[in-house]
Amino acid sequence: MKDQFKLLRDCIHNDIPAIVFQGDDKCLPEILKAAINIYEQNGCSLEFLYDLKLLLSEVITYQMESPGTVKLPKLSPIEAELIKEEMEKRNK
Repeated sequence: MKDQFKLLRDCIHNDIPAIVFQGDDKCLPEILKAAINIYEQNGCSLEFLYDLKLLLSEVITYQMESPGTVKLPKLSPIEAELIKEEMEKRNK
């Protein structure tokens, strides 16, 4: 995979929305498979797709070797409270 730190830094410095998934996210293999299909349908390069498939393989291996760490992601209590407040503001 490309230099992930550089990609994230560039997004942060240029105020570009970004998301980070961790290898212990139970849903990540399914998310990556869907992303691969979407990128294929939209004509991404074979090299990009190959790189993404390598990442998928690494995630699957990691999850098989470390099943005790695989879980659904959740927000910290502080993050959950901030988002709850934002949801309430938008629903007014």
